[in-house]
Order: sequence, then structure tokens, then C-alpha cells
Amino acid sequence: MRRIVMFFVMFLGLLLVVGSSGNFREYGADRIVKMAIVDGNDSYVSYSCSGSVIYMNKSSSVQFTAMTLSNSMNKTMSVRVEGDFSSLPEGLSGSVNDSWHTLDVGESVVIEGNFSADDNAISGTYTVPLTVYAEWDGGSAELKECSITVSLNSPKYVLRKGIVGGVYNYTSGDYTIVLQLNFTNNGPSGEFIIWDKIPSHLCSRCLGTCHWATANVTVESTSATAGTVLRPPTNISCGCHNIFNCCAGDLIGWRVHVSHGETVTLEMTLNVSFKVPSGCVANFTLNRGAHLCGTCLRSNKISVTVTGG
Repeated sequence: MRRIVMFFVMFLGLLLVVGSSGNFREYGADRIVKMAIVDGNDSYVSYSCSGSVIYMNKSSSVQFTAMTLSNSMNKTMSVRVEGDFSSLPEGLSGSVNDSWHTLDVGESVVIEGNFSADDNAISGTYTVPLTVYAEWDGGSAELKECSITVSLNSPKYVLRKGIVGGVYNYTSGDYTIVLQLNFTNNGPSGEFIIWDKIPSHLCSRCLGTCHWATANVTVESTSATAGTVLRPPTNISCGCHNIFNCCAGDLIGWRVHVSHGETVTLEMTLNVSFKVPSGCVANFTLNRGAHLCGTCLRSNKISVTVTGG
């Protein structure tokens, strides 16, 4: 009887050798009764956690590799990963690929994920626990050794543009459209120069046709919560003339002092005449983005869709 017990213990020892990059802490031979697995050099499922902090800014998204899983058994295995994102603040969301992956002997799978942050998300460092599940013929296992750490920061400068009222779809005709440019300074207080360009004439080929649509644009007025707006800019230099002199239009310069943490706003009132043939749908880019002088920062562009009438 003693020899039988010793043989059984040796047999379990051969089965439960675990891996260099990581190992499962529990093993279920019949998926009900679970037994501890001893640390070692070869695991049933080798895993490699990312370990690196994911750095991102507000108003952005980022993709990342959460972990890599490998099948070190002598039989096919199915694995999946779940992330617990419940501790993230409002405005910051994330996900990992939580699909089941079937791995043949020696195969690996890379588990990807992503984070997305709004402008209002609270800066800070957050940790997301990961749980790995594995199943194979005759057993299952579970691991809770890995996690993802994300550090959310405010970008030094933020330039964002939009249409007041949020209307981006029109029909052929004449409109008054107000563009709003917001600049937030998360860096030191200082003087800033922002250049912008409103093209005066736009052409667009109608979708799916050979017809052309046009838009004529004039800047009626500008209004800023701070600073001085120059049309055209004089006695200021941005070093970005090549960007804005590519086509005809209204060049606008905005010189403004912005304190740390402050947001200032510039509004541009446009008179726009869309001429789109009946049955045609055209896209126009009213603005390709404002430029913060001395940096590579550009705001988002403004595009609208116009249906012929």
C-alpha cells in the first residue's frame, strides 16, 4: 500500500510541473475539485503579463497588449481573459479581448485591449485585474496573477474645434455657421499665438457620381473670450505659412495670454452657401484645423455633409 501511495505522489509531481514565465495556482481535474499547483519551470499554460504602465492623455484612446498565453500541455486547450474595469473613473473605459481561443499544443495567443478617455476623466493611475480561464479535456484552471496599469494625464495643450449647435448635416442652400475653437493650457502660464484658415471656396465630387458640388464661405465676424484676433495677422510670426498659404481663404491670427489650467474660446461666424445638385450628397471640409504656433499641435478639422435639394 505504501508503494502505491508513493507512486501516486510521484505521478502527480510529474504532472504538476509549472512554467518560467508564470503558472496557474489552481487545477481542477474534474472542474469541481481543485488542487494547488507547485511552482516550477514548465507550466500547463505559460503566461507573460505586460507589466508596463500604459500612459495616455485625456481625449484619446490607446491600444495595448495585455498578455501572451501559450499552451504547454500535450493536448488542445481553450483560454480566455477577463478584465475587471469597474474601478475606472467616469470618462475612462477599457476592454480586453475576452473571446475564447483554442490553442493546439505549443500554440500561443496575444491578448489585446484598449483604453479610451474623455476630456472630463479624472487624471490618475489605475489598475485593472485580469483573470485567465483555461479548459481542456479532463481539467480546467484559473489565474489571477496579471493586471494592467494605466496612467491618465492631461495633455500640455488642447485645441478642439466644433460647430455651435452640433449640426453637421445640411441641404443645399445658404447658412450661418458658427465655429468654436477652445484652447486649454495645462502647462505654464504664457502668451500663445494660434493661426487658423477658413477656405473661401470648396469643391466636392458628389458621392457615386461625376457631378461636382461647391461651397462659398466668408467669415462674417470673430469673437474671443480673451486676447486679440487679427484678420489678417500682422506683426506676428508662426512659422507655419506653408500650411495656410496652400489655398485662398481668410487667415486668422489669435494672440492670447492663457494661465495654467485656463480655457479660452474663439468663435468664427461663417456665411456659407452650399450648391449641391439634386440627388447628390457631398462632403465639405470647412476647416482643416487650427495650429498652435511653436508646436506640432493642430485641432481637429470640421467636415459637413450636404444633400442636394
